[in-house]
This record gives sequence, structure tokens and C-alpha cells, in this order.
Amino acid sequence: MPNSEIISQLRWLYIIGGLFAVCGLFLTVIVFFLLSKWIIRPFKEIIWTMKKVEIGNLQTRLQVRGTDEVAQIGLAFNRMINQVEELIVREYQAKFNQQQAEYRSLQAQIQPHFLYNILNGFIGLNRIGEHEKLEESIIHLSKMLRYILAGRDWTCVKDECDFLTWYCQLQQLRFQDRLQYRIRYDTESMSVQIPKLLLQPLVENSIIHGIEPLNQQRELNVDVHVVNNHTLAISVTDNGAGFEVSKAGKSVGLTNVKERLQLAYPEGEFALDSKIGEGTRIHIRIPIKEAFN
Repeated sequence: MPNSEIISQLRWLYIIGGLFAVCGLFLTVIVFFLLSKWIIRPFKEIIWTMKKVEIGNLQTRLQVRGTDEVAQIGLAFNRMINQVEELIVREYQAKFNQQQAEYRSLQAQIQPHFLYNILNGFIGLNRIGEHEKLEESIIHLSKMLRYILAGRDWTCVKDECDFLTWYCQLQQLRFQDRLQYRIRYDTESMSVQIPKLLLQPLVENSIIHGIEPLNQQRELNVDVHVVNNHTLAISVTDNGAGFEVSKAGKSVGLTNVKERLQLAYPEGEFALDSKIGEGTRIHIRIPIKEAFN
């Protein structure tokens, strides 16, 4: 066989061998890619689920397929999420119960303190012989007691302001023209839920410590309104005697209100400003998202 023909046959052999090599390499790459994707996909799903759990989505679960080692990892991961969720729920419930107990304890402190001051007022009316005013005061007190003993920890702004009106009417029987009051709320705020008797200690504080020591007419203002559709603003102001702000910690009423606010509204604000001879101003701001909860 001539050399040229041999070389020609070898050339074709090289070409066919090269094609087989290329095809084999291409098939190997495809098989490797498919196998890698099949093997790696479960691990990618685990990583993706872990990232969702990391950002706080404890409702997500890994979809387990098969019974191999990867599936066992997935089942263990799901069990771990269930246990973490149960621990969080138990911890939250325990903290919530503790806060509720503290909150109700603080609220319980207000009621005897409030009744103590009211009964002192009745004694004063009786001593000066104002029996008709004393009878009228007792009627007001009965309405207030029905509100206090209604068996609920929360109330709406309207009901709380109505209660404050009864309270101020009762006090006005004692102080006459020395006490002038104005209690206002807008339509946006009237249905907002707030802790019951949240404002009464502030009003009582203004009357007992701000207006009573002065033998002249003074004014008490309570204003509740919604600001920019996202904040409940409450102000209790008077132009009474005032006091040193540094001594506010000794006031049972102020301390109680601040602690109840902190428990009920972690993002709420309480600001106190008072000057001797000028009066006292208390401002409370509550985010609407918390106030409507």
C-alpha cells in the first residue's frame, strides 16, 4: 500500500478519534453538570431555608425527598426549627405573663390611692356642712366605681375622658370656682384603646398638688388628639403651684403612670415639665401602631 494512502487512512483515523474524544469530553461535562446539580441542589435548598430562618421566618420548612443522608439532615433541620419556635413562644408567653402581672399590680396601686383622696374630700365636705354637695359627690363616685370595677384593663379614650369629667365635677364640688377644667379629644382618638385610669393620676396630681395649695382660680386642661395619623398625643397641663421636677420620683401617681406606659408602650414617650409658680405640663406620645393593639 502506497505511503500516501496509509497517511490518508491515518488522517481519517485521527479525525474520527478526535471527534470521539470531543464527544466523550462533552458528554462527560454534561453528565458531571447534571450529577453535580442533582447532588448540590438539596444543600442549596438547606442554605436558602437557613437564610429565611435567619431573618426571622420560622414558618418556613425544608421539603424533604427520599431517605438518604441529605434527607436525614433535612428532617433534623426541620425538627430544630420546630424546637426553636416552641422555645420562642414559651419565652414570649412567660415574658407577656410577667408584664401583665406587673401591669395589673401597678393598676391595683392606683385604685386605693384614688379612693383615699376622694374619701378625704368627702370628709372635708362633711366638716363644712355641705351635705347636699356630699350626696351629689357620692352619686358621682358610684358612677366612677362602676367604671373602675368594670373588670377590664383597657378602655377607649372617650370613656377615659368621660371618667375624668366625672372626677373633675366631683372635685369642683369641693373647690368651687378655684378649679376650672377643660377635657377635649378629637374624633380620630376617641376609639383608641389605652390602659384604664392612665390619665386619672395625672389629673389628680394637678388638682391636689397644683391647684389646692393656691387660694385662687386655676385651670386644668386635658387634650387628646392624633398627630399626623401615626401618633396619639396626650397633654395634661395646669397653671397651678408647680414643683421641682427633681422631686417627681416621690410622686406615686407619676411613677405609676410612667411604669405602666413603659410596659404598655415600649416606644411611647413621657415628658414632664414643671416650674414653681407657673404650673405643670405633662406630654405623652404613643405610636398609633401600638395604641391600636
